[in-house]
Amino acid sequence: MKQLLGLFLVSLSAGACNQATGSAVAAATPAARATPDTSREIAAKIGSRSFSNAELDTRLKDDMAALQARAQASEEQLRAQLEDIKVQVKEQEYTLRKRALTDVVLDMEAQARGITRDALIAQEVTAKSMVTTQDTDALWEEVKSRAKGATKEQVLPQLNQMAAQRKSEARAAVFQRELFKKHDVSLVGLQPARKTVTFPADAPVMGPADAPVTIVEFTDYQCPYCQAAQQYVDRVMATYKGRVRLVYQEFPLDFHPQAKPAGRAARCAGEQGKFWEMHLSLLRTPGTYDDADLQSRAVGLGIDPKSFGACTASNKYDAVIQKAIDNGRSVGVSGTPTFFLNGRSFSGAQPFEVFERLIEEELAMAPAKSASR
Repeated sequence: MKQLLGLFLVSLSAGACNQATGSAVAAATPAARATPDTSREIAAKIGSRSFSNAELDTRLKDDMAALQARAQASEEQLRAQLEDIKVQVKEQEYTLRKRALTDVVLDMEAQARGITRDALIAQEVTAKSMVTTQDTDALWEEVKSRAKGATKEQVLPQLNQMAAQRKSEARAAVFQRELFKKHDVSLVGLQPARKTVTFPADAPVMGPADAPVTIVEFTDYQCPYCQAAQQYVDRVMATYKGRVRLVYQEFPLDFHPQAKPAGRAARCAGEQGKFWEMHLSLLRTPGTYDDADLQSRAVGLGIDPKSFGACTASNKYDAVIQKAIDNGRSVGVSGTPTFFLNGRSFSGAQPFEVFERLIEEELAMAPAKSASR
């Protein structure tokens, strides 16, 4: 039973499908240091005859080219990792400084009420985030597909624990926003780490172009974590309708052979105005994603099967999908799902509350951004 519960908890973590073989390439990498030319140096002698490095290399054309390619890929990966570390450090600095700012505001509010900070938190966070049966029921509906055979009763203590943590964190975030508004807090130089994520003009988009929040999502249709994350993306788009724009980019992983055909199917459905319908079908109701499965989905969505079949049988969208993959790698994507929310990156099947916290932060900063333009 302990092993079962352990598997359950692991399965509920905000996991991601990771590309073990894919290399993440930084969006902008510094020029490599010049290395001295040693091709004319004498490498060895046989009797009185000298052999330069260049002479030996002519006998190793393919091997030497492969070595150089591997070395370049490794350098690019290291530069990308260094850039990611810098972004992570900046994000952690932002989080720590905002926490310190929150502490100041909490002390101000506690002093105004004539109580301690702990008493304030107890009143406004702890007392307002008690877990109910409805909370655990809702959480169970979210995660039961990943419960690995466990029943609700078997994992009820873990459900209560997870529900309590989520509710407490969500209430704390709401109270922080309330206090920041009450005490007129504005973030001037204190800004989170962001990456510049570009996407093609013909990328599938849901939501208004002038939405204050843009989410770019890199997804693999065959990835179970992408499928699990869709319920949270659905909730985001419903809750923040008109204020969030969602941009889709494919990122099929090598070990998911049907992810790319599924990506073709969504693009081909788009030719008949049904991209998002096919996209949602693929993620909400996973299947085999073989030709028969994709054709069945197309028919169910009212898509002309003949045109759809001809499209999916071709490679007309392979270059588009590869461009999306390259786009993802250029900003460090190596697993799915990966999201960039106004350039702030996170990955895995993160719960709605994670999206909510970041979106509310961005919406609160939107007026300040507009004023500074």
